[in-house]
Amino acid sequence: MSDEAPTAGPAELPSPAARRRRGPWRTFVFPIAVIAAIAFAIWWLDYRPDGADSPADGRYGPLALPETLAPPGADVAAKKDALAPDFLLQTLDGGDFRLSDYRGRPLVLNFWATWCAPCRKEIPQFVDAYDRFRDGGLVVVGVNLQESKGIVRDYADDFGMEFPIVMDRDGRVGERYRLLGLPMTFFIDRAGVVRSVFAGPFVEQSRGTNVQGAIASSELDQRIAEIME
Repeated sequence: MSDEAPTAGPAELPSPAARRRRGPWRTFVFPIAVIAAIAFAIWWLDYRPDGADSPADGRYGPLALPETLAPPGADVAAKKDALAPDFLLQTLDGGDFRLSDYRGRPLVLNFWATWCAPCRKEIPQFVDAYDRFRDGGLVVVGVNLQESKGIVRDYADDFGMEFPIVMDRDGRVGERYRLLGLPMTFFIDRAGVVRSVFAGPFVEQSRGTNVQGAIASSELDQRIAEIME
């Protein structure tokens, strides 16, 4: 009788039937589940609500104009020759922005998003216009539509957007302004009246001709001059 402990033999291989049962899971289902989990994690990090500016925060959104700023029977609407609808939104820096607080100053209200290619083309024009006209009292406001602060902050830094950026997280202000698409821009004078509305991008002239479907940068200046009178 041997005193040696029995040695373990080689591990038994699973039967062909067991390998067939586990094969589809390992080959298809498990990799798909891993990819889906990674995609969800990336989406959550990019688009999760940023604390106080959650769409559930009822403080933010369209507001009625104060009676002192809207005479009885005044036309309040997102259209030419009407008083611009009021709203309260959180800024990218965490403060509050109410449109009616800027009554008395000419204001350009630009609705945009980071995924919007035409917006990307025109933003340098607004940055340049703000730099040139801010000393005359011009206010440029970028209204971002339904994106997270993290995405917007990186984008704003890349483009040097030093004017106020406000977050329309649930899109209700965009609905109030009856957006036809992005970008869309409202030019509001010192009395709070919408003097003009433009749907589409402002793109500067190149080689003496305009980019098809866009407007020359000189017209942006003209529209700004109109509200600064």
